[in-house]
Amino acid sequence: MPVLLPASSFLLGLSRELPTPKLMLVTQKMTRLLAVQCSIAGGHVESTVPRRSGNFKECVWDHDYIQKSMQNNYCDDMCRTEINNLKHLVRLMLQEATVKVEQLELIDDLRRLGVAHLFDKEIERIMNGIYRESCMGVEYWAQTDLHTASLTFRLLRQYGYFVPQDIFKSFLDSETGRFKLSLCEDIKGMLSLYEASYLSTEGETIIEEAMDFSTAYCHKIKSSSKVVADTYLFTLLSHALELPLHWRSQRLEARWFIDIYPKKQGMYNCLLQLAKLDFNMMQSVYQDELKDLSKWWENLGLGKAMDFARDSLVISYMWSASIYWEHGYEFCRKVVTQAVVILTTLDDVYDVYGSLDELELFTSAIERWDMEAMEELPHYLKLCYSALYNFINESARFSLITKGFDSLTTLRNTWTALLRSYLKEARWYHQGHQPTLKEYMSNARISVGVNLVTVHAYIFYPKPVSEAELKYLESDPDILQWAAIIFRISNDLGTSREELKRGDTPKSVQCCMHDTRASQEMAETHLRDLVTKGWKELNKLRYTDTNLSLTTIDIIMDTVRASLSIYQYINSNGVQDTDTNKLLSKLLHDPIPL
Repeated sequence: MPVLLPASSFLLGLSRELPTPKLMLVTQKMTRLLAVQCSIAGGHVESTVPRRSGNFKECVWDHDYIQKSMQNNYCDDMCRTEINNLKHLVRLMLQEATVKVEQLELIDDLRRLGVAHLFDKEIERIMNGIYRESCMGVEYWAQTDLHTASLTFRLLRQYGYFVPQDIFKSFLDSETGRFKLSLCEDIKGMLSLYEASYLSTEGETIIEEAMDFSTAYCHKIKSSSKVVADTYLFTLLSHALELPLHWRSQRLEARWFIDIYPKKQGMYNCLLQLAKLDFNMMQSVYQDELKDLSKWWENLGLGKAMDFARDSLVISYMWSASIYWEHGYEFCRKVVTQAVVILTTLDDVYDVYGSLDELELFTSAIERWDMEAMEELPHYLKLCYSALYNFINESARFSLITKGFDSLTTLRNTWTALLRSYLKEARWYHQGHQPTLKEYMSNARISVGVNLVTVHAYIFYPKPVSEAELKYLESDPDILQWAAIIFRISNDLGTSREELKRGDTPKSVQCCMHDTRASQEMAETHLRDLVTKGWKELNKLRYTDTNLSLTTIDIIMDTVRASLSIYQYINSNGVQDTDTNKLLSKLLHDPIPL
């Protein structure tokens, strides 16, 4: 008779009322695993092996803090009624707006405030009409100002319409072929051109010129008295130069923009109130999910046993909520959070704590997927093995029950590939090997975890699983490779100095310096250029990769956006600094005052 999984399992809590399928993924062998879990929880870690330390500081967002301090009461019927009333007003605004630039600015504000998804049908109707107009040729665009043309280009591409770069030809000097210097008098237009340029694809020379031209101008004008006097424009400009809008997490951007929007001349209070209420309601959902996940993590006991590792639960949840942030994606957020927090713990085992012999044994045990293989492991790795074994089997069982899809082999293969890449990096460290940048990036595309997160998100996304699409994702297509490169470099630029202090394997910056004998500054510049190239490739593949749906491609791109945003503003190495806690509190703890 099949044995149910431990009561501490979060997935079991969700599926407890579901019938047991005829094909059972967890069999009688689980009896031995449960016994091992009970016996090894009180065991000791061998003290004869020299260990490194990650020097991670204690996380202030512990289980007690999460359970006791989070109180958001914005999910009652009164809030829902008010939101529906505000949605009605905004729909009327979208219907009544007839001037194109007014329509575009309204849609852009809705996107930045995080509520555009509430008006998908209305926005689709407007964008379809604007796209038809955009096909009228260069002559049509010659009558349009720089701000309107740039905003049109950016929004059309964001919504999946491939409008050509030729719309900017009317802004080029007929003699030099470069952008007219007179455009510099239009600060708003230049900022819009800057944001639009990040939607470019490889080989679009006009937009590449637009990026160079607008970037240089925006840096030059940022401190001018004309810009500083306009608080809203100055804030937008400074924010854009830190990270362009196209590269930002929509959820993090929404929280930031809600605070900035009141400074905009001609702002609409109903939009602001809708954004605040919707954000607070989703925050209430996030808090309930985080409480459930904290109980799961506490009961699992892995965090307590692995006191050398980062306590990454809250950061992992914020990362998943930055990707799958809308209503309806609750289970996807939870599964991805569980995967990421286990991934992070194992990353610290391979990077910091485990001896090479132990890591070889552990990887071999995962490859064999055999309970008997666990007997060879030290106590702390038995805990890791049982946690991962349970998580994979529970996830596969749940996908079988809810979607009729057996994901066990896919999940096993994805995790095995990840741990093999971790092992390769551990071998490099213990053997003193200095990889080339090419060698490092070839392995890092897997070790960064983009493939693993994408596969989990795809399987548990609220839509049917396409086996053809999933098989394509497992083949490591170009879009995942470029996403992983951007993710890896962003991670390295944000964390490599801290990691090198504790003796980790050289990262992309150091590999680039070693290959080319370049300075650290030059190496970092080269890698940032590679990130820009990667984004151009992603932009192109969004239109040309017909093996994936636009929804799946956007999952991948939103994963990259989350990495860029989080590594820019949050110390992912476990250091609990003031800025990190402020951002976490804004997103997950403190409702926005109405």
